[in-house]
Amino acid sequence: MAQFSRLPVVVLPDYDAELATRQRSAVRSAMLLAAPIVVAFSGLDLAIAPAAWLSLLLVRVVAASVLLVIGHAARRSERPERLALAAVAIVCATIEVCVFATGGVRSPYLSANVLVFAGVGILLPITTPQAVVMYATALLIALAPFVPGLQPVDRLPLVTAASYLMTVAILGVAGARLQDNLRRGEHRARLEVAKQMGLINLGTLAGGLAHELSSPLTFVGLELEMLETTPLDREGRERVVSARSGISKMRDILLAMRQGARFANGDLRDVVMHEEVDQALTLVAQRLRSAGVTVVREYAPDTPLVSCQPTLLGQVLVNLVLNAVDAMSGRKESRLTLRVRGEGERAIVEVEDTGPGIPEGLRRRIFEPFFSTKGEKGNGLGLWISSEIARIHGGTLKAFPGAKGALLRLSLPVEPPAAAISAA
Repeated sequence: MAQFSRLPVVVLPDYDAELATRQRSAVRSAMLLAAPIVVAFSGLDLAIAPAAWLSLLLVRVVAASVLLVIGHAARRSERPERLALAAVAIVCATIEVCVFATGGVRSPYLSANVLVFAGVGILLPITTPQAVVMYATALLIALAPFVPGLQPVDRLPLVTAASYLMTVAILGVAGARLQDNLRRGEHRARLEVAKQMGLINLGTLAGGLAHELSSPLTFVGLELEMLETTPLDREGRERVVSARSGISKMRDILLAMRQGARFANGDLRDVVMHEEVDQALTLVAQRLRSAGVTVVREYAPDTPLVSCQPTLLGQVLVNLVLNAVDAMSGRKESRLTLRVRGEGERAIVEVEDTGPGIPEGLRRRIFEPFFSTKGEKGNGLGLWISSEIARIHGGTLKAFPGAKGALLRLSLPVEPPAAAISAA
């Protein structure tokens, strides 16, 4: 059993933790870049306001020093977005000091806030709410000091500058939202890859455990069988019968584990569809019991054999069952109905739940990658992968309204196209 301890473990942080790591690195790099730029603009101060150059240089040096401190603190900060907000406020406040020292509303420095907005959008990976807070803070610092005592002659320049800055801020928030969505999609894709790697590791472990446990389990079964032939009182005999029943259930579970450990390699096998459904139910039996779900089997007699990759088919069936269980979470009298039948040269499996159902407008979208009705709890890839597995077998996976909830129908041909399987 020692070889199982060497199986690689794939663990990824959640999105917020991953984003915080990126932000720490980004804030540190941004501060190392911003500090010398803030000081370098003192050359422009000398040209525009030579009388105030020395005092503005002192302001810039202090601001740059604080930015470097923020960059150093970002390496271990648990909330790097707060440090980023503080840095934005410091840079905008420095610009504001220079604005008032070089002409007020008509100062060329007022438009320099655009550089801050651009830097936030380019250098910092932030969420949409964080972007709103940062740009709102920058706008407030840049524009609010001019409102008290504003002269009529200065209104037009201020409105013009404000319109430019607000436009850039709106574009910055929209860009932050787009980039955040892209990062989330990338994160979900990596989670799905990690999950598949975990399933491979789990399947290897399950297959090995099933093999290792089959021998002692057989020995225990033989001992119980021999014990049953010896004279026993009624209570002892009932216990032996109960133990043998438990052994039989354990064998079923081990069989399902061994079936699940055979990974898809292009090999096809003829399977009995209702037996595959039963194996999937065996693997998630504990989940069904804990959720209080009643399982109803409606298997038609003489269903055709299906030539497929059993592991991929098992993955689809388990995913459909678990999705149905999630849909019925928190509902009373949850019932899961599984139907297996033949229709011409096709085998049909239907999984029907008593959940809230799927709105008509979403019955196709649920099979799109990254589309999920579970919010952050779902990665939006399970049904897409299941539909792709059905497709490469020459079949389909579709959603329909059920009697009370949703009905997912898997249709597979008895003989899938060879070209489709070779592309799997």
